[in-house]
Amino acid sequence: MTDIELLFTSVVYSITLRVLGLGGRSFMTAEDLAAVLEYRTAGSITTVFSRHRTALEPLSIKARIDGVGHAVRLFDEAGVRYICQYSKRPGAIHLLQWLDAGGMKIDQQPPVPEVETLPVEDVELLPPPRHVPSLRLVPRGPDPMQQLLEREKAYCRDLVKTFLRYCESEEVDKLTGMIDGQIDHLLETRYCPGLNAARYELYRKYWMQGGAQ
Repeated sequence: MTDIELLFTSVVYSITLRVLGLGGRSFMTAEDLAAVLEYRTAGSITTVFSRHRTALEPLSIKARIDGVGHAVRLFDEAGVRYICQYSKRPGAIHLLQWLDAGGMKIDQQPPVPEVETLPVEDVELLPPPRHVPSLRLVPRGPDPMQQLLEREKAYCRDLVKTFLRYCESEEVDKLTGMIDGQIDHLLETRYCPGLNAARYELYRKYWMQGGAQ
């Protein structure tokens, strides 16, 4: 069974990611990828892999980490980018920015050469180093994936408003049931406390005693 070793860790979108190395390539586990994309389990990434097996299989391996436990699914940088490009979750944007900054690159710095030490009396004192001001990173322009997501949300809002303007009672019931079902599915696959609380507040406002009339 193939083993892979941990190279280093890095924090992205408040998640500590493990970068692992094998054969000069760096990889990320499906579990860590699921965490930064806010899926509840790595099974969601496995589902994505199954749907896009032809494209992702060359970009993925199964291996044990440091020879411990069972083999897990891992993706190289190209595989991680592929999955992020099909995800509309906020974590995908942060992950792509981290990859663009070289987040999964394996550090291959040459060893530092040994320097011959001189006797103290022969060492010429040098002036103290000058202060070098830190350089600020230039802000990046608007992210195209985020812009696309906001445009799709705006279209969806206007589409629902337009539909409600013309539909009758039975059609309203069907639409409400469909949206409730989508919320249930989202909360099952990626629990969002804010969404759960907001949904309850809407139910209380419109249907519970003391709510809006």
